[in-house]
Amino acid sequence: MNDPAPTTTEHTVWQGTVSQLHYAGKWCFVFLLVAAAVASFWFTLPLDPVFIWSGRAALLIVALLVLGWIQLDRSRRKYAVTNRRVSVEFGLVSRTSNEVRIQDIRSMNLRVRGFSGLLGIGTVEFSSAATDDADVIFWNTPGAEKVRDLVRSLQT
Repeated sequence: MNDPAPTTTEHTVWQGTVSQLHYAGKWCFVFLLVAAAVASFWFTLPLDPVFIWSGRAALLIVALLVLGWIQLDRSRRKYAVTNRRVSVEFGLVSRTSNEVRIQDIRSMNLRVRGFSGLLGIGTVEFSSAATDDADVIFWNTPGAEKVRDLVRSLQT
């Protein structure tokens, strides 16, 4: 017998990316660079003005490059939960995608550790019966416990 076509269409229930807290060290570095550039306005010695301005500009340019790298790195990893599957996509130009149908998920593992764990940031692993390893992994996801509970609710 042929199964009838499903009446519900697939729609996104949750989507996300890596938490900003994952980049805490880089954010601190950007803060220090900007603070050094601003502080150089108050603590300048009577040196060549071109040297002073070029030093400030170099600090700010490096800070902007680090900010750009953070945004680029966050945009290359996308997590999604639909009413039918969980998926992760990697890459900007060349894309790689892993997905598991909700009905095929046999185990979900949640890891929250340290300070970021106190803030609800963690790793959620989804595995099917076909493999021993996790098929889809949401690394450093904000609201990791809520994501796990959402997928669990979709399974019923």
